[in-house]
Amino acid sequence: MIERIVEDVRKKGSFSFEKIIENNNLSDDEFFEFLKFVYQDNIPEVRTSVDGKDFIVLEDENYYVEEKETIKAYLENVKEKNEEMAEINEKTIITDENRTEMVEKYLKIAVRESLLYSKYGFSFLDMVQEATLGVITALNYYEKILLMTEEMEFFIKNFAVKYILEFQKDLLKDIKASELSYILYLKVKVDKELGHTVDEISKRMNVTKEYIEKLEKLFDDVELDEMLESGQILEKANKITQMYILENIPKKLSYIDERILVMSYGLDDKIYSENEIAKSLNIAKHNVNILKEKALNKLSIDLLKNEFMKNSEETDYTVN
Repeated sequence: MIERIVEDVRKKGSFSFEKIIENNNLSDDEFFEFLKFVYQDNIPEVRTSVDGKDFIVLEDENYYVEEKETIKAYLENVKEKNEEMAEINEKTIITDENRTEMVEKYLKIAVRESLLYSKYGFSFLDMVQEATLGVITALNYYEKILLMTEEMEFFIKNFAVKYILEFQKDLLKDIKASELSYILYLKVKVDKELGHTVDEISKRMNVTKEYIEKLEKLFDDVELDEMLESGQILEKANKITQMYILENIPKKLSYIDERILVMSYGLDDKIYSENEIAKSLNIAKHNVNILKEKALNKLSIDLLKNEFMKNSEETDYTVN
């Protein structure tokens, strides 16, 4: 399998982790060999995640306050850990005694990649947990990596990505067609707002125009309770779901959202002040905290939770 993937990537001259994970079931050893190949041959990665921008606007931004406060507390804890780990030197050998310390050293990578791959329909904290498992797995290859390079972060980061994408891929297998189709419906709305035609959307998503039109009618004109009781509608939704692909689920965060959280919580090279963030992103200082809070609100949304689907008609939200 790995030989076929390498040959295909070499011909294309680039690769997408989302497509690699979506279309293949790679063991950790196979994935390590793939990472060695793209690193040594300097093959560029092309991220295919769709930027959902701000296509969902919650009128009541405190609706998910409990999850938001949990996420916020977790990020503050990671920030504190970053400061504690700042003085710890790289270790060439991982032992039972220092393994936990090394995981904590690289935890910010797991959190950062979870932010970058955070998509509607998936719990951010669940993704962090999976990404952390990816970091732990990458550390099993620590000595092999050091034989090639001192750029340890490349391998650790991409093992975190592997575990995030595999988690999302596995979860999509188990969710109800009606729930996944709702995400697809929102994606269609986003693309239309961005000026794309139904023809363009159908080609990119690999579904027919008729399916998109039926999907819109499904959610535009049918009450949720009625939809759940209709086997015919669910069957149509199921057909669409079977052709749906992971990379088309919109991201929760925009580039500005990502950068503000990464810089605020020290998930890159350092912890930035509000002044530094404002200057770097060319925004007013008084907007930094406002935008950070809005980004945390977005992280707390989970459209696939039954609670959301059950209360969606009662909750004030708009699709831009």
